[in-house]
Amino acid sequence: MTTSVEVIKPGDVRTRAQIRTVFGGSPQGGICPSESRSSVNLYSDPDVGEQVGYYDGWLAEEDELGAVFEYTGAGKSGDQTFEGRFGTGNRAVLQHAEDARVLRVFTRVGKVPGSDTKTHRYLGSFTLDSLEPYVWRRVHGEDGQERNVIVFRLRADGDVQHAEQDVIPAAEKTEGEFVPFQAVTAAMFQSDPATSGSLPLPRQRVRKGSSPRKPAPNAETSGTFVVPEAFATRLSFRAATAATVAIRREAELTQAYKAHLDAGGHRTGAYQIKVKGLTSTLRVDLYDATAHVLYEAKGSNSREDVRMALGQVLDYSRYVEMPEHDGEPKRAILLPAAPPPDMYSLLDQYDVGVVYRTDDGRFVGDAALNSHH
Repeated sequence: MTTSVEVIKPGDVRTRAQIRTVFGGSPQGGICPSESRSSVNLYSDPDVGEQVGYYDGWLAEEDELGAVFEYTGAGKSGDQTFEGRFGTGNRAVLQHAEDARVLRVFTRVGKVPGSDTKTHRYLGSFTLDSLEPYVWRRVHGEDGQERNVIVFRLRADGDVQHAEQDVIPAAEKTEGEFVPFQAVTAAMFQSDPATSGSLPLPRQRVRKGSSPRKPAPNAETSGTFVVPEAFATRLSFRAATAATVAIRREAELTQAYKAHLDAGGHRTGAYQIKVKGLTSTLRVDLYDATAHVLYEAKGSNSREDVRMALGQVLDYSRYVEMPEHDGEPKRAILLPAAPPPDMYSLLDQYDVGVVYRTDDGRFVGDAALNSHH
């Protein structure tokens, strides 16, 4: 390890004191904003994270924009939040773009020989994913209790180190785990100041010298019944692209129909799934635990969205298991308006129902199941 701290490049190992000289931030804590250096430094400690039920790291599964690095928010027990003193660090990450700060990720690698001073490897600079900046996930807290955590989705913003040891371990098996419903509170969502700015589009990067990663052992995979989140309903973007508008509509539609089901006495939530061999976590829009119905919502009623929703609900429903219900759940898609007429016959072939919202705000459709009317 060199003593020069004038420049820290991806892959370099430094102590926190050396890192602070270059990028600022506090001497302790996982999320360390620095106004003077226009940086939000994110420290990950694999040993600590694994003890409280989560992994920070690269997803092995890449999408059309490339790789995603998942970083779990601040708070070791209880539901994480964007509000108040405990949400300060999480707000700093969420609004890094509007604050003109760069996200910089470091992972702990060891200690300076002969001392207790920890060393950290610099992975590089990142920005939040523009369409899905974070997701909520259900994990075990430090106190052993179930809790909701914020998992930020980061995209490379320049050259980064994409090392094999930083890839999240793949799940060894798939199995279901039911978690009782928890009431949604305001603390589980962003505060207005944290969501009023713009989020940048990630730069597409080609990873050089990469090789397929052999799936590593992981804790047993589980499907978890959790509360759906409305992260996109109040996000504003610099460019109101069709994709961002659809995401916001989808979140609003899901929340509205969830409220409709709840008003009928139904127990509703989302469904979280880990699948054998995958590092990513799947999440279903809405699950009605009372009627055993799985919904996939879309922000438009286009043919393309109907086809996508059909594929997703058929895929996800295979993994939904609830002790009080036999077999797979009924399947339905949730749309903001009626789909093209001929799509009904396609959905009928796969025994998938449709619920859509009318112009006057009512929900109609054969998947409403008449059980909550």
